[in-house]
Amino acid sequence: MLPGAACAFAVLLSPAVLPDQAGRVLTAAALPFGFYAAGATARALRPGHPVADRLLAVGVLHLAGIAGAVAGARLPGGSWPAATVGWVSAVLFASGFVALLDLLARYPTGQYAWAWVAGPVRVAAVATAIVTTVAVLGSPRIVSVLELPTGPNPAHLAALASASGAFLVALAAPLLGLGLLLARYRGASVLDRGQMRWPIVTTAVLVAGLVSTGLAERVLGPEVQTALFVGAATAVPASFLIGLLRRTEEADRLAAVEESRARIAQVAVSERRRIERDLHDGAQQQLLALLARVELARARLGEGDEAVERELGAIGEAIGSVHRDLRELARGIHPAVLTDCGLVEAVRSALARLPLDTRLDVSPDVERSRFGEPVEAAAYFLVLEGVTNVLKHADTADAHVSITAAGGLLTVTVRDPGRGFADPREPRGGLTGLRDRLAAAGGVLEVTSRPGYGTTLRGVLPVAGHV
Repeated sequence: MLPGAACAFAVLLSPAVLPDQAGRVLTAAALPFGFYAAGATARALRPGHPVADRLLAVGVLHLAGIAGAVAGARLPGGSWPAATVGWVSAVLFASGFVALLDLLARYPTGQYAWAWVAGPVRVAAVATAIVTTVAVLGSPRIVSVLELPTGPNPAHLAALASASGAFLVALAAPLLGLGLLLARYRGASVLDRGQMRWPIVTTAVLVAGLVSTGLAERVLGPEVQTALFVGAATAVPASFLIGLLRRTEEADRLAAVEESRARIAQVAVSERRRIERDLHDGAQQQLLALLARVELARARLGEGDEAVERELGAIGEAIGSVHRDLRELARGIHPAVLTDCGLVEAVRSALARLPLDTRLDVSPDVERSRFGEPVEAAAYFLVLEGVTNVLKHADTADAHVSITAAGGLLTVTVRDPGRGFADPREPRGGLTGLRDRLAAAGGVLEVTSRPGYGTTLRGVLPVAGHV
């Protein structure tokens, strides 16, 4: 921040230092000032974000190059100090384009989309410094990034005269960065694409302006070309800043939603367990006590009225049936075996009660593990919903359930070779609630089906750790 402020201050002094060149200096500095201001704002609002640092780096390097050009124009022409300042300012200014390449390669997340990109960016930085140095040595006059009047170059090497314009290769860096950004856009999420569109448009305008500078000057004139280019280019840093702020706000909002979902899932699991306990300790125990009283009354009745005995027997059977239904209801709300023994035993217990020929495959890691309550509950009810749908709709008695864990993900799959259905993307009955249940635990549900080829439910749930 401080070096950038010093360079900005030096550029703003140009009207006093070079009155006859002040317009050219300030016009050239408009875009670097935009990057510097955008970077400083981004750093204040999103400290530590790589995109903020790169925005600031582009502005500082270009301002430093321009400040060096102003300082070099005030030094004695043809002197070694002037040549040294011209060389340093040229390297800094060219490096600003490499910083723009790095910004485009990292935008909008701050990380490279592909690990291999880091190598070419480093090579571009080193190559730019070397090529610029060669161009400076090959120039017969002291190099000025603003093309200000300078004296003869005391470091000129005639053998390198043909390379005097080689530093213009640095202008290809933004073009390469734009290509990387476009390639990243193709595979980006909807959130990232929304923040990438305007930077792509504004950077394309900037690159087109850099490439066509000579032609535009001849057609429109230097003044008109400069005014149009500067006006369009100042939108570039603003588009990056707005995209960065909007993306981080959306990311924060999504993170808050995910945290809220996780809390809701945990509360739902706890509430289901509470209801199950209440049913077990309350209504079920009362029914058992009532059944015991009926049996006691029948024992005391002895060989009494057969009609009364039959009625008491019927009442006892009805109470027993209600108790069994209530026990099944409690098990469906949150099966005790899921809490006590884990996911695999709960699934085995559920499948054993169903009239299906179900094959269950469980990976050893899952067999020996316990997962978080929301994850186990979501996985259990996925299996339950899947096999229930096989019974109701698949017109088959065969099903295959598999549960695996790898790479921090628990995958639960229920397949059947039944009749299937036409559009698995359309919400159908319990699948909508199942999607919501998995989403609340941080997972996703994939449904694959085709008429005559069966149905596959595949749930993927993140497991941060397991016991």
